[in-house]
Amino acid sequence: MKIVFFASNKRREIHLAKSFLKGAKSHGVEVERRFTHDVPEETDYQYACMVGVKSKRLWDDMISRGVTPIMFDKGYSRQKHGIAWKYWRVSVGGHHPAKTLRLSYPLDRFLSLGFKVSDKWRPSGRQIVFAGSSAKYHNFYGMDNPTEYARRIFRTIRRVTDRPIVYRPKPSWGGATPIPGSFFSKDGRSLASDLKGAHVVVTHGSNACFDAALMGIPSIVLGKAVMSSISSRDIADIENPMMGDRMPLFAALGYHQWTLDEMSSGRAFDTIKDWL
Repeated sequence: MKIVFFASNKRREIHLAKSFLKGAKSHGVEVERRFTHDVPEETDYQYACMVGVKSKRLWDDMISRGVTPIMFDKGYSRQKHGIAWKYWRVSVGGHHPAKTLRLSYPLDRFLSLGFKVSDKWRPSGRQIVFAGSSAKYHNFYGMDNPTEYARRIFRTIRRVTDRPIVYRPKPSWGGATPIPGSFFSKDGRSLASDLKGAHVVVTHGSNACFDAALMGIPSIVLGKAVMSSISSRDIADIENPMMGDRMPLFAALGYHQWTLDEMSSGRAFDTIKDWL
């Protein structure tokens, strides 16, 4: 088995690549680090690591070569650590780890991350929170402009409910504009503020559905967001959304996010190798 990590010239990605490959090498895996612009013509590797949905071109190239991509992105635990995040999530073959979320992990790691989980699902609430994604995300999934997508979803929502809609675009996406008929959540408003009293979250792929599940707020997941397996997938369910069993999924997600030290030591790869 050979793994190549394609990193940009950002320090945080270089540190990530070095840490992950060191841990993989400790398990006897052949490894190589390259920059994202330095893709060899010869494909002598089976797995290619990359960071975030900005890696669309590299992702498509690897798929066309029959190489399995391994995606790294911000962890579900969003603690900052130095120049990056303390935890990085790892997904084999997808942007989110849907393919490896076997629901048989112990809860120990998730509980150690310090998440606060509500006792039960909230039976009802007031507003609908639409959590949008960035233009890079939409490009990765071949979707139209985030604003046009949101407008279309709002029209569908209005066919089934007259609840207020809170439009929360991805905070880091600078191209967001207000949409008539919704409350525009911008200017540094916290996700917790928008979720307070919410009835349901609607999203294609935002991790806001994870935060909502912690608070006991169900989601309508229209794409491959991390809560998709325990959530409704159709806006028609908005008044009576699915509320699946959260804890087995939370337990699994605890084993899909790792620190650089855990990667470097080989501890992370001890779990990840079972997905390869």
